[in-house]
Amino acid sequence: MTPVSPYSSRRLFLIVAAIVAVLIAGCSSRSADPQTSPAGRTAIAAPTAADSGTAPAPRRGGTLRVAQASDPASCDLHSASALSYQAVHPCNPMLSQLLRSSAADHGVIEPDLAVDWSASRDGTEWRLNLREGVLWHDGAPFSVDDAVFSLQRAIDPPPGIAPGRASAIGRYISNTTQISADGETLVVKTDFAAASFLPNLASVYVSIYPRAATEALDPPSMAAFEAVVGTGPFKPGDVVRGSRYTLDRNENYFLPDLPYLDTVVFNVMPEPAVRMAALRSHQVDTIAIITEAEALSLEEDFASRITVFMTPSAGGNTVQLNLRQPPFDDSRVRRAVNLAISRSDAELALGKGYIGAILPPGGVFALPAESVLQLPGYGDVAANRLEARRLLADAGFPDGFSTTVHTRANPFFQTLSEFVAGQLAEVGINARVTPVEAVAYQEKIVSGDFAMIGHSHSFSLDDPDSVLPSHYSCGGAENFPGLCDLDLDRLIQRQSRETDERLRRELLNEIERLIWEQDAKIWFQWSARRTPVWNDVVGLDPGGPSLYEGRSLDQVFIRAGD
Repeated sequence: MTPVSPYSSRRLFLIVAAIVAVLIAGCSSRSADPQTSPAGRTAIAAPTAADSGTAPAPRRGGTLRVAQASDPASCDLHSASALSYQAVHPCNPMLSQLLRSSAADHGVIEPDLAVDWSASRDGTEWRLNLREGVLWHDGAPFSVDDAVFSLQRAIDPPPGIAPGRASAIGRYISNTTQISADGETLVVKTDFAAASFLPNLASVYVSIYPRAATEALDPPSMAAFEAVVGTGPFKPGDVVRGSRYTLDRNENYFLPDLPYLDTVVFNVMPEPAVRMAALRSHQVDTIAIITEAEALSLEEDFASRITVFMTPSAGGNTVQLNLRQPPFDDSRVRRAVNLAISRSDAELALGKGYIGAILPPGGVFALPAESVLQLPGYGDVAANRLEARRLLADAGFPDGFSTTVHTRANPFFQTLSEFVAGQLAEVGINARVTPVEAVAYQEKIVSGDFAMIGHSHSFSLDDPDSVLPSHYSCGGAENFPGLCDLDLDRLIQRQSRETDERLRRELLNEIERLIWEQDAKIWFQWSARRTPVWNDVVGLDPGGPSLYEGRSLDQVFIRAGD
């Protein structure tokens, strides 16, 4: 596979650099222009009016129809149950954050419930001034107490609720008492100055929930779609599980004249062929992700009516091995799995992608492509597989062994898992692929009830503090293999505190190599994301590599005359 630098993360780096400047100078930090166009955005179909510089005027009304593969597992975005984008996409429009990533450019941080923010001179105290007059969907007033409650809950969820991606802000805040109110100003005291604090605070997962309405539930979690009480642009409407989830316009939304849409409907369509047929017949307007073959087919048949946005994704395809279960508690067996997989075969089987290690390729802090090519698993496939067989024999498996690859009952997950099984067969490992329904699969991987999983996923942010602690530190919310290396944890903590960009990059390059050597979560391909949108819909451009950020839908509208 040819090394590719898929996109420029300089905009994100500039944001991080600006944050460091704020920490030093103690000045106020405000949003950039939300209309800034993202770098690296490409369309493989006919350009829309917005692309040609004649953006249409926003229009009020209409319904956006979205096809997705499954029901949302949970709308409690603080919990591990809501890791999937299939939960974020229908739930996020009902919620707000203190800050948010721009829908047009994920590297730009915008105000949301906080109108502005500032840091102390030493960078360890943040003050966020909140909007006045904001109402929850049930008519109760939003207050700073709700913000305090939500941040504390994100770091330390109630008993029985496993912490999710929102808990990433806890690496900067060792005690929930460091989150408090000064009048109607939210005050957050961090343990150290960190350039990544604001991007992680702006994560879609750090959503704000009402204290009273949440604590009145048993358990105190707005997991059910229809139970959500938020301040977002939409509120829950009609729900038919296994069929559709409807969002209705919030007439009391705090941003004047928004949202433009009256309704958003998420149609649950587990079969890709059904989703594609619904898109082609314009029964739905968009699908979050389609395959390369589907994209090429749409380009040929609908070039003047559908735009397929192709965006490098902050995610990709992995096989993950449970270090707590034999035989994958043996490092030789894990290395054999890594060596068995041909990265060039992955491109043939799963579509074109990008090479990378642990952090998304092309980012400011990612391991350079030339260094990636020196890692185990790259290089001569035949030699790699010969070494894999030797390692298996040394580990006591001269004739290989049998195992199970669990995966989500989703055609792409099953395809990537079958690909992995075929690759492992080349070194004598007989892997049987077992699909599991989406909600049960999420419970299985969070609980560690597996030996091996074939898993495709994306990071919510292309930021080291968003990726490394959750996925690779001891007890991380998405550390499904159970990797736990205290020396590695100390390095992850060091890079988080390092505000010198060059030194932080050096640390991160070392961390990537150390994680790769563990052969626990084995990345064999980083993906390109392909998102089809009918051209009568405006404002659904991907906006960057994240599959999660910028999904409030408040500025999406249906073009007049369509």
